[in-house]
Amino acid sequence: MSSILSFSSAAVHLSLVSALCTVALGAQVVTTAPSSDATGRRANRPAPALDSLLAVALEANPTITAAAAHAQAVRTRISPAGARPDPILMAGLLNFPVSQPGFSDFMTMKMVGISQSLPYPGKLGLRTRAATDEARAAQALVAASRLHVTQTVEDAYYDLAFLDRAMEIVSRNQAVLGGLAKVTEAQYTAGRGMQADLLRVQTEAARLSSQASGLVEARHATLARLNAALDRPSDIPVPDASIPDRVARAAVPDSAEGVHFTSAVLGARAADSPLLPLDSLQALAVLFSPMLQAHEAEIQAQAARAELARKARLPDFDVSLQYGERRDRSDMISAVVSIPIPLQRGRKQDAESAAAHADLEALEAEHRSAVDSLKAEIATSVSDVERSRTQLALSMSAIIPQARATLASATASYQVGRVAFSSVIDAQASLFTIETAYWLSLTDFAKSLATLRRTVGAEVLR
Repeated sequence: MSSILSFSSAAVHLSLVSALCTVALGAQVVTTAPSSDATGRRANRPAPALDSLLAVALEANPTITAAAAHAQAVRTRISPAGARPDPILMAGLLNFPVSQPGFSDFMTMKMVGISQSLPYPGKLGLRTRAATDEARAAQALVAASRLHVTQTVEDAYYDLAFLDRAMEIVSRNQAVLGGLAKVTEAQYTAGRGMQADLLRVQTEAARLSSQASGLVEARHATLARLNAALDRPSDIPVPDASIPDRVARAAVPDSAEGVHFTSAVLGARAADSPLLPLDSLQALAVLFSPMLQAHEAEIQAQAARAELARKARLPDFDVSLQYGERRDRSDMISAVVSIPIPLQRGRKQDAESAAAHADLEALEAEHRSAVDSLKAEIATSVSDVERSRTQLALSMSAIIPQARATLASATASYQVGRVAFSSVIDAQASLFTIETAYWLSLTDFAKSLATLRRTVGAEVLR
Protein backbone atom coordinates (compact mmCIF):
# COMPACT_ATOMS: atom_id res chain seq x y z
CA MET A 1 0.00 0.00 0.00
CA SER A 2 2.84 2.34 0.89
CA SER A 3 4.59 1.62 -2.38
CA ILE A 4 1.40 2.34 -4.34
CA LEU A 5 0.99 5.72 -2.62
CA SER A 6 4.64 6.50 -3.24
CA PHE A 7 4.27 5.63 -6.94
CA SER A 8 1.11 7.76 -7.16
CA SER A 9 2.86 10.76 -5.61
CA ALA A 10 5.74 10.38 -7.99
CA ALA A 11 3.38 10.24 -10.95
CA VAL A 12 1.62 13.39 -9.80
CA HIS A 13 4.98 15.12 -9.38
CA LEU A 14 6.03 14.07 -12.87
CA SER A 15 2.73 15.37 -14.25
CA LEU A 16 3.29 18.69 -12.54
CA VAL A 17 6.80 18.94 -13.92
CA SER A 18 5.42 18.13 -17.38
CA ALA A 19 2.79 20.88 -17.03
CA LEU A 20 5.42 23.37 -15.90
CA CYS A 21 7.55 22.48 -18.90
CA THR A 22 4.48 23.00 -21.05
CA VAL A 23 4.19 26.46 -19.49
CA ALA A 24 7.77 27.27 -20.36
CA LEU A 25 7.53 25.81 -23.85
CA GLY A 26 4.07 27.23 -24.40
CA ALA A 27 5.41 30.65 -23.67
CA GLN A 28 7.70 30.20 -26.62
CA VAL A 29 4.88 28.98 -28.81
CA VAL A 30 2.81 32.10 -28.16
CA THR A 31 3.40 34.38 -31.13
CA THR A 32 5.33 37.45 -30.08
CA ALA A 33 5.99 38.80 -33.53
CA PRO A 34 4.31 38.55 -36.92
CA SER A 35 4.16 34.93 -38.07
CA SER A 36 7.33 33.58 -39.70
CA ASP A 37 8.35 30.53 -41.62
CA ALA A 38 11.15 28.10 -40.85
CA THR A 39 13.80 30.45 -42.19
CA GLY A 40 12.88 33.20 -39.76
CA ARG A 41 11.44 35.40 -42.48
CA ARG A 42 7.79 36.39 -42.26
CA ALA A 43 5.60 34.03 -44.23
CA ASN A 44 3.93 35.59 -47.23
CA ARG A 45 0.28 36.22 -46.51
CA PRO A 46 -2.55 37.04 -48.90
CA ALA A 47 -3.56 40.65 -49.40
CA PRO A 48 -5.13 41.78 -46.12
CA ALA A 49 -8.86 42.39 -45.80
CA LEU A 50 -8.01 45.95 -44.84
CA ASP A 51 -7.61 47.00 -48.48
CA SER A 52 -11.07 45.74 -49.42
CA LEU A 53 -12.61 47.38 -46.35
CA LEU A 54 -11.01 50.68 -47.29
CA ALA A 55 -12.43 50.39 -50.80
CA VAL A 56 -15.91 49.85 -49.36
CA ALA A 57 -15.55 52.79 -46.97
CA LEU A 58 -14.36 55.21 -49.64
CA GLU A 59 -17.32 54.23 -51.79
CA ALA A 60 -20.09 54.07 -49.18
CA ASN A 61 -19.15 56.30 -46.24
CA PRO A 62 -21.82 59.02 -45.86
CA THR A 63 -19.31 61.62 -44.68
CA ILE A 64 -17.49 61.37 -48.01
CA THR A 65 -20.78 61.35 -49.90
CA ALA A 66 -21.91 64.50 -48.11
CA ALA A 67 -18.61 66.28 -48.76
CA ALA A 68 -18.71 65.34 -52.45
CA ALA A 69 -22.31 66.54 -52.78
CA HIS A 70 -21.41 69.83 -51.10
CA ALA A 71 -18.45 70.26 -53.45
CA GLN A 72 -20.73 69.65 -56.43
CA ALA A 73 -23.16 72.26 -55.14
CA VAL A 74 -20.37 74.81 -54.76
CA ARG A 75 -19.05 74.09 -58.26
CA THR A 76 -22.54 74.61 -59.67
CA ARG A 77 -22.55 78.13 -58.25
CA ILE A 78 -19.53 79.23 -60.30
CA SER A 79 -21.49 79.96 -63.47
CA PRO A 80 -24.24 82.01 -61.79
CA ALA A 81 -21.62 84.03 -59.91
CA GLY A 82 -20.20 85.43 -63.19
CA ALA A 83 -23.52 86.04 -64.93
CA ARG A 84 -25.01 89.49 -65.37
CA PRO A 85 -28.38 90.22 -63.73
CA ASP A 86 -31.38 89.23 -65.81
CA PRO A 87 -32.85 92.00 -67.99
CA ILE A 88 -36.15 93.52 -66.90
CA LEU A 89 -39.09 93.75 -69.28
CA MET A 90 -41.33 96.76 -68.73
CA ALA A 91 -44.87 97.51 -69.96
CA GLY A 92 -47.23 100.22 -68.83
CA LEU A 93 -49.29 103.32 -69.42
CA LEU A 94 -47.62 106.72 -69.18
CA ASN A 95 -49.05 110.18 -68.62
CA PHE A 96 -52.66 109.12 -68.28
CA PRO A 97 -54.69 112.17 -67.06
CA VAL A 98 -56.77 111.72 -63.91
CA SER A 99 -59.65 113.61 -65.60
CA GLN A 100 -60.75 114.38 -69.15
CA PRO A 101 -59.82 113.80 -71.94
CA GLY A 102 -58.44 110.33 -70.90
CA PHE A 103 -56.81 108.26 -73.67
CA SER A 104 -57.29 111.05 -76.20
CA ASP A 105 -54.77 113.18 -74.39
CA PHE A 106 -51.72 113.74 -76.58
CA MET A 107 -49.34 112.95 -73.68
CA THR A 108 -50.76 109.52 -72.95
CA MET A 109 -48.64 106.64 -74.20
CA LYS A 110 -48.74 102.86 -74.05
CA MET A 111 -45.16 101.91 -73.23
CA VAL A 112 -43.02 98.78 -73.57
CA GLY A 113 -39.35 98.68 -72.68
CA ILE A 114 -36.38 96.69 -71.42
CA SER A 115 -33.82 97.43 -68.73
CA GLN A 116 -30.40 95.86 -68.10
CA SER A 117 -28.04 96.28 -65.16
CA LEU A 118 -24.35 96.31 -66.16
CA PRO A 119 -21.86 95.73 -63.30
CA TYR A 120 -18.70 97.82 -63.40
CA PRO A 121 -16.00 96.08 -65.50
CA GLY A 122 -14.08 93.50 -63.46
CA LYS A 123 -16.73 92.80 -60.84
CA LEU A 124 -18.16 89.74 -62.53
CA GLY A 125 -14.68 88.29 -62.99
CA LEU A 126 -13.97 88.74 -59.28
CA ARG A 127 -17.22 87.02 -58.36
CA THR A 128 -16.32 84.13 -60.65
CA ARG A 129 -12.84 83.90 -59.14
CA ALA A 130 -14.23 83.83 -55.61
CA ALA A 131 -16.72 81.11 -56.50
CA THR A 132 -14.01 79.06 -58.23
CA ASP A 133 -11.73 79.26 -55.21
CA GLU A 134 -14.61 78.26 -52.94
CA ALA A 135 -15.14 75.23 -55.15
CA ARG A 136 -11.45 74.32 -54.84
CA ALA A 137 -11.73 74.59 -51.05
CA ALA A 138 -14.78 72.32 -51.05
CA GLN A 139 -12.99 69.77 -53.24
CA ALA A 140 -10.00 69.80 -50.88
CA LEU A 141 -12.38 69.04 -48.02
CA VAL A 142 -13.55 65.98 -49.95
CA ALA A 143 -9.95 64.76 -50.02
CA ALA A 144 -9.65 65.54 -46.30
CA SER A 145 -12.79 63.54 -45.54
CA ARG A 146 -11.41 60.58 -47.52
CA LEU A 147 -8.20 60.67 -45.49
CA HIS A 148 -10.18 60.96 -42.26
CA VAL A 149 -12.40 57.98 -43.12
CA THR A 150 -9.34 55.98 -44.16
CA GLN A 151 -7.74 56.60 -40.79
CA THR A 152 -11.00 55.74 -38.98
CA VAL A 153 -11.21 52.39 -40.77
CA GLU A 154 -7.53 51.64 -40.20
CA ASP A 155 -7.76 52.50 -36.49
CA ALA A 156 -10.76 50.23 -35.95
CA TYR A 157 -9.23 47.42 -38.01
CA TYR A 158 -5.94 47.60 -36.12
CA ASP A 159 -7.83 47.53 -32.82
CA LEU A 160 -9.61 44.39 -34.02
CA ALA A 161 -6.26 42.85 -34.91
CA PHE A 162 -4.93 43.60 -31.42
CA LEU A 163 -8.02 42.21 -29.72
CA ASP A 164 -7.79 39.01 -31.76
CA ARG A 165 -4.11 38.52 -30.89
CA ALA A 166 -4.75 39.35 -27.23
CA MET A 167 -7.58 36.80 -27.17
CA GLU A 168 -5.26 34.16 -28.63
CA ILE A 169 -2.72 34.84 -25.88
CA VAL A 170 -5.43 34.67 -23.21
CA SER A 171 -6.72 31.38 -24.62
CA ARG A 172 -3.23 29.82 -24.66
CA ASN A 173 -2.49 30.97 -21.13
CA GLN A 174 -5.88 29.83 -19.91
CA ALA A 175 -5.26 26.37 -21.39
CA VAL A 176 -1.90 26.19 -19.62
CA LEU A 177 -3.41 27.31 -16.33
CA GLY A 178 -6.22 24.81 -16.78
CA GLY A 179 -3.68 22.02 -17.08
CA LEU A 180 -1.80 23.31 -14.05
CA ALA A 181 -5.04 23.46 -12.08
CA LYS A 182 -5.74 19.77 -12.77
CA VAL A 183 -2.21 18.72 -11.82
CA THR A 184 -2.16 20.91 -8.73
CA GLU A 185 -5.57 19.61 -7.64
CA ALA A 186 -4.37 16.03 -8.09
CA GLN A 187 -1.24 16.77 -6.08
CA TYR A 188 -3.27 18.43 -3.34
CA THR A 189 -5.69 15.47 -3.24
CA ALA A 190 -2.73 13.12 -2.89
CA GLY A 191 -1.45 15.19 0.00
CA ARG A 192 1.64 16.39 -1.79
CA GLY A 193 0.57 19.95 -2.62
CA MET A 194 -0.61 23.07 -0.87
CA GLN A 195 -4.11 24.45 -1.05
CA ALA A 196 -2.64 27.94 -1.60
CA ASP A 197 -1.05 26.75 -4.87
CA LEU A 198 -4.37 25.38 -6.08
CA LEU A 199 -6.20 28.57 -5.14
CA ARG A 200 -3.55 30.69 -6.86
CA VAL A 201 -3.92 28.77 -10.12
CA GLN A 202 -7.71 29.00 -9.92
CA THR A 203 -7.50 32.74 -9.21
CA GLU A 204 -5.25 33.35 -12.22
CA ALA A 205 -7.58 31.28 -14.41
CA ALA A 206 -10.58 33.30 -13.22
CA ARG A 207 -8.67 36.53 -13.88
CA LEU A 208 -7.97 35.40 -17.43
CA SER A 209 -11.66 34.58 -17.88
CA SER A 210 -12.51 38.11 -16.81
CA GLN A 211 -9.98 39.55 -19.24
CA ALA A 212 -11.33 37.35 -22.03
CA SER A 213 -14.83 38.66 -21.37
CA GLY A 214 -13.55 42.23 -21.56
CA LEU A 215 -11.75 41.51 -24.83
CA VAL A 216 -14.88 39.97 -26.37
CA GLU A 217 -17.02 42.97 -25.45
CA ALA A 218 -14.34 45.37 -26.67
CA ARG A 219 -14.31 43.53 -29.99
CA HIS A 220 -18.08 43.92 -30.33
CA ALA A 221 -17.77 47.68 -29.78
CA THR A 222 -14.80 48.00 -32.13
CA LEU A 223 -16.56 45.98 -34.83
CA ALA A 224 -19.56 48.30 -34.57
CA ARG A 225 -17.24 51.30 -34.95
CA LEU A 226 -15.66 49.78 -38.05
CA ASN A 227 -19.00 48.86 -39.63
CA ALA A 228 -20.31 52.37 -38.96
CA ALA A 229 -17.47 53.74 -41.08
CA LEU A 230 -18.50 51.27 -43.79
CA ASP A 231 -22.17 52.35 -43.55
CA ARG A 232 -23.42 48.86 -42.82
CA PRO A 233 -25.02 47.00 -39.86
CA SER A 234 -22.96 46.81 -36.70
CA ASP A 235 -22.82 43.03 -36.44
CA ILE A 236 -21.40 42.18 -39.87
CA PRO A 237 -18.29 40.10 -39.00
CA VAL A 238 -14.72 40.92 -39.92
CA PRO A 239 -12.75 37.74 -39.22
CA ASP A 240 -9.00 37.25 -39.03
CA ALA A 241 -7.98 40.89 -38.68
CA SER A 242 -4.20 41.25 -38.76
CA ILE A 243 -1.58 43.95 -39.08
CA PRO A 244 -0.57 44.08 -42.80
CA ASP A 245 2.92 42.89 -43.65
CA ARG A 246 3.91 46.28 -45.04
CA VAL A 247 3.14 47.86 -41.67
CA ALA A 248 4.72 45.11 -39.57
CA ARG A 249 7.92 45.26 -41.63
CA ALA A 250 8.15 48.99 -41.02
CA ALA A 251 7.59 48.49 -37.29
CA VAL A 252 10.11 45.84 -36.29
CA PRO A 253 12.81 43.63 -37.89
CA ASP A 254 12.19 39.96 -38.62
CA SER A 255 14.33 38.81 -35.70
CA ALA A 256 16.17 40.12 -32.67
CA GLU A 257 19.43 40.06 -34.66
CA GLY A 258 18.08 42.89 -36.81
CA VAL A 259 17.36 45.16 -33.85
CA HIS A 260 19.71 48.12 -33.44
CA PHE A 261 19.55 51.44 -31.63
CA THR A 262 20.83 54.86 -32.60
CA SER A 263 23.18 54.91 -29.61
CA ALA A 264 23.90 53.23 -26.30
CA VAL A 265 22.42 56.17 -24.38
CA LEU A 266 19.44 55.36 -22.19
CA GLY A 267 16.25 56.23 -24.10
CA ALA A 268 17.82 56.04 -27.57
CA ARG A 269 15.48 55.33 -30.46
CA ALA A 270 15.50 52.17 -32.52
CA ALA A 271 17.76 52.61 -35.53
CA ASP A 272 16.84 52.43 -39.22
CA SER A 273 13.63 54.43 -39.01
CA PRO A 274 11.30 53.76 -41.94
CA LEU A 275 9.97 57.31 -41.83
CA LEU A 276 11.09 60.21 -43.95
CA PRO A 277 12.98 62.92 -42.01
CA LEU A 278 10.77 65.21 -39.93
CA ASP A 279 11.51 68.32 -41.98
CA SER A 280 10.66 66.43 -45.17
CA LEU A 281 7.35 65.27 -43.70
CA GLN A 282 6.50 68.81 -42.66
CA ALA A 283 7.39 70.15 -46.11
CA LEU A 284 5.21 67.47 -47.72
CA ALA A 285 2.32 68.41 -45.46
CA VAL A 286 2.57 72.06 -46.47
CA LEU A 287 2.29 70.95 -50.10
CA PHE A 288 -0.22 68.10 -49.88
CA SER A 289 -2.34 68.48 -46.77
CA PRO A 290 -5.97 68.84 -47.95
CA MET A 291 -6.81 70.98 -44.95
CA LEU A 292 -4.06 73.45 -45.82
CA GLN A 293 -5.12 73.37 -49.46
CA ALA A 294 -8.66 74.22 -48.35
CA HIS A 295 -7.32 77.11 -46.24
CA GLU A 296 -5.31 78.45 -49.15
CA ALA A 297 -8.31 78.29 -51.48
CA GLU A 298 -10.48 80.07 -48.92
CA ILE A 299 -7.83 82.79 -48.59
CA GLN A 300 -7.79 83.31 -52.36
CA ALA A 301 -11.59 83.41 -52.42
CA GLN A 302 -11.61 86.02 -49.67
CA ALA A 303 -8.94 88.04 -51.50
CA ALA A 304 -11.26 88.17 -54.51
CA ARG A 305 -14.16 89.20 -52.27
CA ALA A 306 -12.01 91.91 -50.68
CA GLU A 307 -11.08 93.28 -54.11
CA LEU A 308 -14.75 93.14 -55.07
CA ALA A 309 -15.64 95.10 -51.94
CA ARG A 310 -13.00 97.71 -52.83
CA LYS A 311 -14.62 98.07 -56.25
CA ALA A 312 -18.05 98.53 -54.71
CA ARG A 313 -17.43 102.32 -54.79
CA LEU A 314 -17.27 102.09 -58.58
CA PRO A 315 -20.81 102.42 -59.93
CA ASP A 316 -22.81 99.81 -61.77
CA PHE A 317 -24.89 101.03 -64.74
CA ASP A 318 -28.58 100.57 -65.43
CA VAL A 319 -29.47 100.98 -69.11
CA SER A 320 -33.07 101.03 -70.32
CA LEU A 321 -34.77 101.43 -73.67
CA GLN A 322 -38.49 102.26 -73.94
CA TYR A 323 -40.97 102.56 -76.80
CA GLY A 324 -44.15 104.65 -76.36
CA GLU A 325 -47.20 104.57 -78.61
CA ARG A 326 -49.42 107.70 -78.72
CA ARG A 327 -52.87 108.07 -80.20
CA ASP A 328 -52.97 110.20 -83.34
CA ARG A 329 -49.42 111.38 -82.71
CA SER A 330 -45.89 110.25 -83.35
CA ASP A 331 -44.63 107.39 -81.23
CA MET A 332 -41.70 108.05 -78.90
CA ILE A 333 -38.47 106.28 -77.98
CA SER A 334 -36.66 106.84 -74.69
CA ALA A 335 -33.17 105.72 -73.61
CA VAL A 336 -31.99 106.10 -70.00
CA VAL A 337 -28.67 105.45 -68.26
CA SER A 338 -28.77 105.36 -64.44
CA ILE A 339 -25.75 105.57 -62.13
CA PRO A 340 -26.02 105.34 -58.32
CA ILE A 341 -24.52 108.19 -56.30
CA PRO A 342 -22.48 106.88 -53.33
CA LEU A 343 -23.58 109.53 -50.86
CA GLN A 344 -22.85 107.18 -47.90
CA ARG A 345 -19.56 105.83 -49.17
CA GLY A 346 -17.84 106.10 -45.80
CA ARG A 347 -20.62 104.28 -43.96
CA LYS A 348 -21.28 101.63 -46.58
CA GLN A 349 -18.76 100.87 -49.33
CA ASP A 350 -15.62 101.83 -47.40
CA ALA A 351 -16.80 100.03 -44.26
CA GLU A 352 -17.62 96.88 -46.22
CA SER A 353 -14.24 97.01 -47.91
CA ALA A 354 -12.47 97.37 -44.56
CA ALA A 355 -14.43 94.44 -43.16
CA ALA A 356 -13.55 92.24 -46.15
CA HIS A 357 -9.85 93.05 -45.83
CA ALA A 358 -9.98 92.36 -42.08
CA ASP A 359 -11.53 88.96 -42.81
CA LEU A 360 -8.69 88.32 -45.26
CA GLU A 361 -6.07 89.16 -42.64
CA ALA A 362 -7.81 86.84 -40.17
CA LEU A 363 -7.79 83.96 -42.65
CA GLU A 364 -4.11 84.50 -43.41
CA ALA A 365 -3.27 84.49 -39.70
CA GLU A 366 -5.38 81.36 -39.16
CA HIS A 367 -3.54 79.70 -42.02
CA ARG A 368 -0.16 80.43 -40.44
CA SER A 369 -1.48 79.03 -37.17
CA ALA A 370 -2.78 75.94 -38.98
CA VAL A 371 0.63 75.38 -40.58
CA ASP A 372 2.35 75.66 -37.19
CA SER A 373 -0.19 73.31 -35.58
CA LEU A 374 0.18 70.84 -38.42
CA LYS A 375 3.96 70.78 -38.05
CA ALA A 376 3.61 70.21 -34.32
CA GLU A 377 1.07 67.43 -34.92
CA ILE A 378 3.46 65.76 -37.36
CA ALA A 379 6.28 65.95 -34.83
CA THR A 380 4.00 64.38 -32.22
CA SER A 381 2.97 61.58 -34.58
CA VAL A 382 6.60 60.91 -35.49
CA SER A 383 7.43 60.64 -31.79
CA ASP A 384 4.51 58.24 -31.30
CA VAL A 385 5.71 56.08 -34.19
CA GLU A 386 9.30 56.03 -32.97
CA ARG A 387 8.26 55.31 -29.39
CA SER A 388 6.25 52.29 -30.55
CA ARG A 389 9.18 51.12 -32.72
CA THR A 390 11.57 51.41 -29.79
CA GLN A 391 9.22 49.52 -27.47
CA LEU A 392 8.86 46.77 -30.06
CA ALA A 393 12.63 46.59 -30.54
CA LEU A 394 13.21 46.36 -26.80
CA SER A 395 10.50 43.72 -26.45
CA MET A 396 11.91 41.57 -29.23
CA SER A 397 15.59 41.91 -28.27
CA ALA A 398 15.41 41.93 -24.47
CA ILE A 399 12.10 42.02 -22.61
CA ILE A 400 10.39 38.95 -24.10
CA PRO A 401 13.54 36.75 -24.07
CA GLN A 402 14.21 37.77 -20.48
CA ALA A 403 10.62 37.05 -19.46
CA ARG A 404 10.83 33.63 -21.08
CA ALA A 405 14.12 32.97 -19.34
CA THR A 406 12.61 34.05 -16.03
CA LEU A 407 9.72 31.62 -16.50
CA ALA A 408 12.09 28.80 -17.44
CA SER A 409 14.31 29.56 -14.44
CA ALA A 410 11.36 29.69 -12.06
CA THR A 411 10.10 26.39 -13.45
CA ALA A 412 13.48 24.72 -13.02
CA SER A 413 13.92 26.15 -9.51
CA TYR A 414 10.48 24.97 -8.48
CA GLN A 415 11.25 21.46 -9.70
CA VAL A 416 14.14 21.24 -7.25
CA GLY A 417 12.25 22.98 -4.46
CA ARG A 418 14.20 26.24 -4.43
CA VAL A 419 11.26 28.61 -5.12
CA ALA A 420 7.58 28.57 -4.32
CA PHE A 421 4.96 27.64 -6.87
CA SER A 422 3.71 31.24 -6.80
CA SER A 423 6.96 32.34 -8.45
CA VAL A 424 6.11 30.22 -11.48
CA ILE A 425 2.61 31.68 -11.66
CA ASP A 426 4.00 35.22 -11.33
CA ALA A 427 6.49 34.58 -14.12
CA GLN A 428 3.76 33.19 -16.37
CA ALA A 429 1.48 36.19 -15.63
CA SER A 430 4.36 38.57 -16.33
CA LEU A 431 5.07 36.92 -19.68
CA PHE A 432 1.38 37.10 -20.56
CA THR A 433 1.40 40.85 -19.82
CA ILE A 434 4.59 41.43 -21.81
CA GLU A 435 3.36 39.51 -24.83
CA THR A 436 0.08 41.44 -24.78
CA ALA A 437 2.04 44.69 -24.50
CA TYR A 438 4.04 43.71 -27.60
CA TRP A 439 0.90 43.49 -29.71
CA LEU A 440 -0.42 46.68 -28.19
CA SER A 441 2.79 48.47 -29.20
CA LEU A 442 2.49 47.09 -32.74
CA THR A 443 -1.11 48.32 -32.87
CA ASP A 444 -0.07 51.74 -31.58
CA PHE A 445 2.60 51.88 -34.27
CA ALA A 446 0.09 51.06 -37.01
CA LYS A 447 -2.41 53.62 -35.73
CA SER A 448 0.23 56.33 -35.31
CA LEU A 449 1.43 55.65 -38.85
CA ALA A 450 -2.15 56.03 -40.10
CA THR A 451 -2.49 59.32 -38.22
CA LEU A 452 0.76 60.58 -39.69
CA ARG A 453 -0.28 59.65 -43.22
CA ARG A 454 -3.59 61.44 -42.78
CA THR A 455 -1.91 64.54 -41.38
CA VAL A 456 0.72 64.76 -44.12
CA GLY A 457 -1.65 63.84 -46.93
CA ALA A 458 1.04 61.77 -48.67
CA GLU A 459 3.14 58.63 -48.18
CA VAL A 460 5.39 58.96 -45.13
CA LEU A 461 7.59 55.88 -45.44
CA ARG A 462 10.92 55.93 -47.20
